Amino acid sequence: MSLTFFYPQAGWLLLLLPLLWWVAPSGRPAHAVLRAGTFLCLIAGLAQPSLIYRRGTAPQIYVVDQRDDLSAGARTQIRKALARRLAEAPHARRLLIQLGGAPIVAAVDTRNVLPGGSLTPGLARALQSLPIGAGGITLITDGRSTDRHWERQVAAMVRRGIPVDTIRIEDPARRAFIGDVRPAAVRVGEQAVVRVAVQGDGRPHRLSLTSGGRTLASGMVQADGPAEVALRFPAERAGFVPLRVRMDGVDAAGGTIDTVLAVQDPLPLLYLGARRTGAVPLLQRLLGRGFRVDARDPAAIGDVARYPLVMLDDVPANRLPTHDQRRLSRAVAGDDVGLLVTGGQTVFGAGGYAGAPLGAALPVLPLPEEKVEEPGVGVVIVVDTSGSMHGDRLDNAKQMARRILDKLKPTDQFGVLEFYGARQWTVPLQPVTDREANGRAIARLQAQGSDDLLPALEDAFYALKGVNTRYKNIVVITDGELQPNRYDQLLRQIAQDRVNVSTILTGDDAAATEMMARWARNGHGRFYAVPDEFSLVSIDFKQPQIKPQPDHQPGAKALRDTSGAMWWRDAGIAAIPPLSGYTRVRARPDAETLLATESGDPILVSWLYGGGRVSAMMTEPLGEGSLSWRSWKQYGQWLARLASMTARQRPDMTVNVTRRFDHVAIAAQRLDGRAGPVPHLRLMRADGAAPERPIALEARAPGLFVADMAVANDRPVLIEAEDGHSGVIRIAERGRSDIAAAGAVLPARAMPLARLSELTGGRYQDGATGDGNQPPARPGGLAAADLWPWLTLLGMLLYLCDLFYRRSPARHVRRTTSA
Repeated sequence: MSLTFFYPQAGWLLLLLPLLWWVAPSGRPAHAVLRAGTFLCLIAGLAQPSLIYRRGTAPQIYVVDQRDDLSAGARTQIRKALARRLAEAPHARRLLIQLGGAPIVAAVDTRNVLPGGSLTPGLARALQSLPIGAGGITLITDGRSTDRHWERQVAAMVRRGIPVDTIRIEDPARRAFIGDVRPAAVRVGEQAVVRVAVQGDGRPHRLSLTSGGRTLASGMVQADGPAEVALRFPAERAGFVPLRVRMDGVDAAGGTIDTVLAVQDPLPLLYLGARRTGAVPLLQRLLGRGFRVDARDPAAIGDVARYPLVMLDDVPANRLPTHDQRRLSRAVAGDDVGLLVTGGQTVFGAGGYAGAPLGAALPVLPLPEEKVEEPGVGVVIVVDTSGSMHGDRLDNAKQMARRILDKLKPTDQFGVLEFYGARQWTVPLQPVTDREANGRAIARLQAQGSDDLLPALEDAFYALKGVNTRYKNIVVITDGELQPNRYDQLLRQIAQDRVNVSTILTGDDAAATEMMARWARNGHGRFYAVPDEFSLVSIDFKQPQIKPQPDHQPGAKALRDTSGAMWWRDAGIAAIPPLSGYTRVRARPDAETLLATESGDPILVSWLYGGGRVSAMMTEPLGEGSLSWRSWKQYGQWLARLASMTARQRPDMTVNVTRRFDHVAIAAQRLDGRAGPVPHLRLMRADGAAPERPIALEARAPGLFVADMAVANDRPVLIEAEDGHSGVIRIAERGRSDIAAAGAVLPARAMPLARLSELTGGRYQDGATGDGNQPPARPGGLAAADLWPWLTLLGMLLYLCDLFYRRSPARHVRRTTSA
């Protein structure tokens, strides 16, 4: 028993109580007591106190399952279990909630018979019938509710602390049925997969998949329990495709399910190729209807971020402008655009992308071909030791200087000139006679000062002019953070005097990379990017004209699938035939080699670059290198799978549809988080042929839009969504997807009765016989007695007493006598 106040803030009025003693005349304490009592009763009445107490009798509610799809034996076991429970608690108030079937004869106080076989309304009625803090619920069923919306009722039971005793009755009659149908997302031209979850009875059954009376696929299933069958067929057109799955030999209640497959539009592919006219139709024919090939001139690619896939086919670096290379790299790294680079010598060999802005995005590196020469060499290393080179950058510069020193012979000339605002010869230009002393001098380099390179270049140039060697080289090692000056003009002048200038960049800035590469071209030297210690290279200046040479391998080359089986395992790709020719390269350490020759040369390499995927194919898919594949029947399917796996996997927007009986909740989410107008969503007609009405969305968060609407539960929800350049996204939710047919609930989706009892503090029993233990006694319900009406009445009575006291004749006589 406890006392509670509905408006406890009325207690602040007690602070006014001393005023009554000050206003009341002196010598009349009875009058003051009456006024104080009246005031206290009124304040207590305003606070509205209630007395909470517990009733003696605890109600017990029994929810029993008698739906029509249960066998007669299962319904009999449920009735026996109910009779046993009623006998164990003869003095409790009992309410029976029956789900379907004929009324059960039982000694109960109240009875409710609900139509259908869903546990959700039965549990909701039980919650409404239980007072707060009273009694419990006994649930007798096999747990196979026809819907999965009982989670709210279970959460309410846990929150209110209602113990739920559960008795699980297993239906002895086994029957086969289709429990669920899940079509996978598919694009036109691809292989559609419909996964059918069934409950088998040990006998063979045929599953057939039809659309408009036409059989698309079929399969056999023979299982004694749950099983899953995948039915496949080609998606021939974009749009909404009605499907019907039927199990032979089973009644319509659990043997037929209608669903809808949403087939997306073809994937847009931007083709940048340098091949002759006719390549685009050939590529479109190979890829099939799942792709829409758009071709552009590589010299003006435009906006590529709106394409999920870009194919760069046999385009050398000099055909793709530098600013477009950077734009393509940014689209891959930042916008998750997929890039498929194919070709031969012009792409991965001479004239390729080694050292170009796009080269960093490729998963392969060229193989240089070295020539043996022993000319005399003079080398001056100009090292940037300004403050910006502090740390790893200067350490990498020192290691590169030592590597160059290690390549020289004692007869070669070597010097180190550092610049840090001023300039200083750390190692004067001299023959390489004391390598250890030179190495210690290089190790003493420290970062300090500013970064003016021009005077140091001039000193190095004039020093080399007086050296009698066959080749003369200046190597500039810097992070690119230099003061602006007339470097290009000086570099051209130095190159004219047969002194080559090479550059080594220890930073990773894109602008610095372009600048240093330009200097190397103007100085007739070479450019090296060394952003970290793992990128260190060895430089041999005895081959000043050496360049990475492609190693083209013509002729039939047998191939083997390395780790690429995961890419086309479910596509049914047979053994890949030999290739007509390819270019030898080496894969980057973090890249995945999908296809290689028998000798181990990579043919197909892929990796993630930023958020996008880049795949490199070391032959021409439409040229001479793949001539032997033209007769391969699965070549188009294989190339389409390669393109699909390389393309951007993340959609621009997702649309989720959640059904709850006749209520549909829609959530549209932009995955890139960008701001923008509300997406356009429209509800299509049941046949998917035309729009029915637009869907009004409400913005709930940046990029998140929601909507609620009423749709008949037996009708499919078909939605087309558009958001800027992302194209049309189709979503299909079959009718009655949240409600199973009678008796067609898979065991995995049944209500977990044991877990329900565990969460609520009840008892779980498997079977109708029970364990013979009487259920624990449970307290009765809470009741409230309002005290404020009585306090108000008492206050009124005290007020009347105060009036009578002040107007009584005796007081009037005493007052007159004293006068």
